[in-house]
Amino acid sequence: METQDILQLRLSIQRFIRLFGFLEQNVTPCGFPLSVSQVIALQELEHDKLTLTEVTERVQLERSSVSRLVDQLVKEGFLNREPNKENRREVLLSLTPRGTNALHKVREQSVSFYRQVLQHISEPDHGKILEAFQLLNDALRKERGESK
Repeated sequence: METQDILQLRLSIQRFIRLFGFLEQNVTPCGFPLSVSQVIALQELEHDKLTLTEVTERVQLERSSVSRLVDQLVKEGFLNREPNKENRREVLLSLTPRGTNALHKVREQSVSFYRQVLQHISEPDHGKILEAFQLLNDALRKERGESK
């Protein structure tokens, strides 16, 4: 890809981030009153109890940021902390019923939001969007040495 095209791609991604609402601190793009990072953390805990270290690895943020994020989610009643019976030095994090309910609501709101956005794009192009994001995600994973 030529330099000018790369710069245009960069600009398009930056514009997407702004328009989609990823820079908002306290609300998801679909309008739910949690940050994107908080929702990602809740999603990682949807099916598993995890340690803070495991959550940090999965959400790919600094440990101090994840620690503050988890503290806030515990304080607001979305997460539980419980001792790890297999390793007393560790604490396991899990969703509370409020956390599970919030995830369901975020999922419903985001589906509705995506449907509204996709109404402005011809249906045959919907698959192209998904494919382009998958290609870009795969390339980023390879660049960062990550598996799926």
